[in-house]
Amino acid sequence: MGKNLSQYCYMAHMQEEIMKKIQILAILVIVALVFTGLKGGIEGAVDGWNQAGDSREFDFSTVNVAVKADETLMADSLFNSVAKRNIPYCIETLETQVEESVWGVVLNILMFPVAFAGLYGFFCLIKMVMAVTRREVFIRDNVFRMRVFIYTIILMGILLELKQYCQYCDVVSQIHLAGYEIESYWLKYPWFYFLILALFTEIFAIGVKIKEEQDLTV
Repeated sequence: MGKNLSQYCYMAHMQEEIMKKIQILAILVIVALVFTGLKGGIEGAVDGWNQAGDSREFDFSTVNVAVKADETLMADSLFNSVAKRNIPYCIETLETQVEESVWGVVLNILMFPVAFAGLYGFFCLIKMVMAVTRREVFIRDNVFRMRVFIYTIILMGILLELKQYCQYCDVVSQIHLAGYEIESYWLKYPWFYFLILALFTEIFAIGVKIKEEQDLTV
């Protein structure tokens, strides 16, 4: 009897320690997300303000694309003060202004409701963390909250990826730089990690379902 009691006390102590660590990690996650969100929002607002102030036409937006020199390019040169001679150079990125297509405008409009959905997803994350700190882990509410949070992030990523691709298409159709060609478009966002997060979310949902079936069996 005494041995079982000591084991029970030990397990209870371990659970308390685990919950304390989860609480600390949860607070750090929330702080990191808030800091990242504020930093990105402030930088985006500043960039938008600067672009609006520098441009004379509001129909144009500034974009960056990767370029590479073709075989016909006669490389320009820069003077190197150490080598005491001119050395060739070429550019790898191009920052320019292009007229935004209709699809780009549509995506900009869609960003607003998706941004509100993202805020709701962030709220669901906070609710889930609070539930975990109350030892409410394997429950259906947490499955819903995780799905809302993860899939709103993926939806925002899809819209931003489409926005990047639209800008790329605008540059290709409007900009011609002698001696250079614009490199092929490639994905800008970490879709592999997004898919991993979605997979873990669905695994968690299956775990909750199995737990509920076991509880009903008992």
